[in-house]
Amino acid sequence: MAVELGMALRVSQYAHVHATDFDRTRVLDAKEFDRIVNVCVSRATTALATPAAGYTRLQCAHIADIFNSMKATHRTIRRLLDHQGPIDPETVDTLAIVRLQLEGLYAVCLMLEGSEYVTTYMQDYWRKRYVQYLLVKEETKMLPSWQEWYQSIEPVRQLILLGKEFGITPDQQFTVEMEELGTPLPAGVVEQRIPRFPTPGKAIRYINSSPDKKKMLERLLAKYVDLCSFAHGLAQANLLKIMFDNRSPQQKLASHSEIKARYEAEIVSEAYLTSFFSIAQCTAELTTRYPLNMDIVEAANRAWSQLAIASFLTKAIWEIRTRALLRVIV
Repeated sequence: MAVELGMALRVSQYAHVHATDFDRTRVLDAKEFDRIVNVCVSRATTALATPAAGYTRLQCAHIADIFNSMKATHRTIRRLLDHQGPIDPETVDTLAIVRLQLEGLYAVCLMLEGSEYVTTYMQDYWRKRYVQYLLVKEETKMLPSWQEWYQSIEPVRQLILLGKEFGITPDQQFTVEMEELGTPLPAGVVEQRIPRFPTPGKAIRYINSSPDKKKMLERLLAKYVDLCSFAHGLAQANLLKIMFDNRSPQQKLASHSEIKARYEAEIVSEAYLTSFFSIAQCTAELTTRYPLNMDIVEAANRAWSQLAIASFLTKAIWEIRTRALLRVIV
């Protein structure tokens, strides 16, 4: 998901003014985070095995896939940071990966607004695969060695079968060909565009179920944009890599203790906390579709007992949205 530069929200519009500080004495336990993540994902996917009202089994399976994917990404973060050697500049790239967790949270939040957004998610995926098929076909049409593939119906047959699972119509398929190749629509075909699944900045405008939910996502967009710096190779990422590189002459400008403190605060804590928080909030949001599932509520509450006063960001989200969302327990 790309960063939305046109969001145009100012700090004064999304800042959460705190009445109290977060717990600065709390030591974050990454292994405890891992245990709770496993519980959250297990209970969420178990619940989603039974379709929520208004959702099909396939739609709930796609939401469950996001939970499983976020769990896998959390393990990736653990593997990148869980080493005993000297601090490596490569660990800065963990923050680019952490961005994926926030993207998962935005996707789940939007999908839980209504099943039509899950359909958009599936069909947007299909469109991207079909565009890749059209691209290969277009680029290889003059190559003799590709003629067998070019003339084969098998690749497109598989895509058509997948499209039927996702509700893709022939009109939508022909419309993609018109958009991408300029191919005229066949007689009797009506233009029917496949909507794109919105990126985080755009997703916020579709949140209508709760003002608090929208406010939470507006507050989180600032964190998402910050993490985009690490995916886009901007100065923030480059400077940290220079600081953590023992071959860099600039490293001498800071003491070992200063470097370690920045690493722990800006890489380790930031990565684990953001990843854990994203999965915990996805679990909390799932209670809106499974309000009587006490396993989900208990798992989300267990996670937020760690997060509610862990940082200014998590404290803000707790006070803006999650405390009321988990009112069954809290």
